Amino acid sequence: MSPDHKSARDYQLPRSFATIRAETVPSQLHALGSKELHIAPMLDVSTREFRCFMRLLSKRATLWTEMVCAETLVHCDETEYGKHLAFEHEQHPIVCQIGGNVPSEAAFATRLVHEYGYDAVDLNAECPSDRVSGRREFGAALMRDACVAVEMVRSISKAAQEVSLPFSVKTRIGVDDYDCIDFLLDYVGKLVEAGCRRFVIHARKVYTKGLSPAQNRSVPPLNYQRVYALCHAFPHCSFWLNGGIRSLVDARRVAYGAGVEFTGDRMVGSEDKSHVKVGSCRYVPCDLCAQPFGSCIAPPPQLSPPNLRGVMLGRLAMDNPSGFADVDRYFFGEAQNPCRTRRAVLEKYAEWLERVYPRRCCDDDPRVTTGMHLNGLDIPRVRQSCVNCQDVYGKRDRADAECAFEIKVDSSGCGQSEQSVSRRKRHARKCPGAKIVSRVIDRSLKPSIGMLHGQQGNSAFRRAYHRLSRDMSIRNCGPGFILRKMMEAEGVKAEILDVEFEQIR
Repeated sequence: MSPDHKSARDYQLPRSFATIRAETVPSQLHALGSKELHIAPMLDVSTREFRCFMRLLSKRATLWTEMVCAETLVHCDETEYGKHLAFEHEQHPIVCQIGGNVPSEAAFATRLVHEYGYDAVDLNAECPSDRVSGRREFGAALMRDACVAVEMVRSISKAAQEVSLPFSVKTRIGVDDYDCIDFLLDYVGKLVEAGCRRFVIHARKVYTKGLSPAQNRSVPPLNYQRVYALCHAFPHCSFWLNGGIRSLVDARRVAYGAGVEFTGDRMVGSEDKSHVKVGSCRYVPCDLCAQPFGSCIAPPPQLSPPNLRGVMLGRLAMDNPSGFADVDRYFFGEAQNPCRTRRAVLEKYAEWLERVYPRRCCDDDPRVTTGMHLNGLDIPRVRQSCVNCQDVYGKRDRADAECAFEIKVDSSGCGQSEQSVSRRKRHARKCPGAKIVSRVIDRSLKPSIGMLHGQQGNSAFRRAYHRLSRDMSIRNCGPGFILRKMMEAEGVKAEILDVEFEQIR
């Protein structure tokens, strides 16, 4: 340890973590929207399709990619960079999260992230997946090995500063047996000294063994008070709180503080300087917020710390995307939200799918759509529509008796890698005649299946997804067409799709 290194007790924190002084902020008006709301990076969820879908619900929320492995970017061919990093301009603001434990690879990935135009880069230091924190020793493993974490931060920070790219670390409040405020202060302090000034803190500890990634999102108790303690101990750093936020109401209370009142798009601060009791999480349930199992999710009692820059939500976006429908107005103070009804969201998303995954039922091209790489190629359409989609896209030529579905697939791979050729051969055997692989259909429709969450017709909408996504007779009509047919399925009522989203009061 260097002579200049600070230990946990060197950081300003109230004795024994028993009390925290409420931030002293003069009573003044602040614009609603001064805080940020981020949609968390989720493995196999935060895909390009998911991000485009969420952007239809909010123009202001910050989107995140799923974690991109730095090693993958280093060793893949340059032509493959877009597969991992490409995104639409409409997705701004957007953060790319990278993972790894080799500093030089992380620096390379950081420069590449900047070249692709991301607004910020983040280092994953919290993923508990065995593939990540176990065999490959990064993610949550970086919390156990602070020396590697420090070297990673130094490398990324240097590369990010060279290109003026904001850099953050996403981590947790503890790992395995290291579950105390002194450990957290010491760990974050080392990363601060290494060059990081932005932290996204998941307010749970992480178990690298014994719990699955899903269990690690719910079993360890929440402790918001430790995040507030970090804000207090590192006033020159910025923090975002993640974990346990189940609604936009919760998000705004945590981001701004429970004592904040809003008038129109303005909020009034508090001058209360009294000491505020902090939940010790030694009581079950918590004496502040009545949460079981030792959790404490009490929001800041007056104004939130000024360096608590915002909050992050994840599962709400996946399970109930309609819960984000009022985010721009309620959280950011905009005059209105991008879409007013579920039908408007789904139709705009279907239009986007039709652009990025064109229908393959009306061409004679033998290539298989395995991703977005065919978008830039000119695939001539020899018919206006097929017998299955003519009611949506117009009548096909009478002289054209056959449907494109009957065309046999050429599995030569069109010059792709051996792995791609192998996938195409398996696809040809399993789905003869289909020119869009199941993975494309699933990735495209997955963001939309929770759109009727809690509404009448939700089960019918989901059943239609499972049935139509595996219906090989309409596979080549594309995911956009399938989504439109889901909206027309029996049991999915038009009045539910057309009713305006409820605004939060």
